Amino acid sequence: MTRVSENSSIHAIQHSVGKSKSKVEDLQIRGSTMKRIGKPSDDPIGNVDLLQIRSQNIDAQQYLRNVSFAQTNLGFTENVLEEMTDILTKAKELAIGQASDIYNPEVRQSVAKEIHQLRMQALSLANKRNGNRYLFAGQKLLTKPFDSEGKYLGDKNKIHIEINKDVFIPINITGAELFFDKEARPSSKLALPDAAAQLPANPNQLEDPVALNRTPASTAPVGEVNSVRSSIFDELASLENALLTNNPDIVQSLLEQLDRSIDRVIAHRTQVGALSNNINNAENNIEKQKLLNEEFKTKVEDADVTELFSNLQKEQNILKATYQASGTLMNQQLMDFLR
Repeated sequence: MTRVSENSSIHAIQHSVGKSKSKVEDLQIRGSTMKRIGKPSDDPIGNVDLLQIRSQNIDAQQYLRNVSFAQTNLGFTENVLEEMTDILTKAKELAIGQASDIYNPEVRQSVAKEIHQLRMQALSLANKRNGNRYLFAGQKLLTKPFDSEGKYLGDKNKIHIEINKDVFIPINITGAELFFDKEARPSSKLALPDAAAQLPANPNQLEDPVALNRTPASTAPVGEVNSVRSSIFDELASLENALLTNNPDIVQSLLEQLDRSIDRVIAHRTQVGALSNNINNAENNIEKQKLLNEEFKTKVEDADVTELFSNLQKEQNILKATYQASGTLMNQQLMDFLR
């Protein structure tokens, strides 16, 4: 008959007590944190799901910051477009009133001063900034898009920002597309100032600010009709010039150009509104996704309270029984072995 040595009993007792204490400590930690997964070994598959959820939540926070920036930028742009619409509408009203022969040159000169102020306001809006970033300079954010003559110094590149995974939207309107007519149209140099005469007839030249502001090599005689791309500033300057020269015919001819400019600004306001709606929808989708992630995270990570404390009570009873059994085995006397 093989006899169990004292050393073997001690090692067995230590192993049993250590194992029971480890289980109790683990359950106590879970009870204090109310988390089922404290380390990857607790549930490797569940831990992978948690890492994916945390990564998605980090991405969602960045997308929300992008959304906030886009909303701010488009909000500034929309305000500028609203004011620009008011300026052009006011200029058109004045032009309609001065297109007839009932007013004398003195009245038209007074109105010309008001048109000059409207043009200065339009230039100021065209150089509007959000912080230190110019709104209408394209990707040349730190370059003032228009000089005092209305020459465009920016580019025609849009700024796109990611508002959700693989969803990019433009958050700016370039000065080339907003303030300039889309097509080159016949226009008289008598009606247009020098700044307008320097605009290129080729739309592709808008990519090159130097080409945009370069004076054409061939100059036509005064009064000859040329094909140019006029801008809002050119139209207002032409209107001011026509009023100063007491020329109601040119004032009348500028009404159609002002109508096109107003329609163009309104079209861009509609575009900005559509982009704002897309951004709001993206923000709502991100918030919904965050809620779904939190719900899934709760199912994977959180502990079942009833099961947890039931197991804790069971393991504490096992540990207590292990201590009692260990005490009985360790308190053996010599006479117990001699019986």
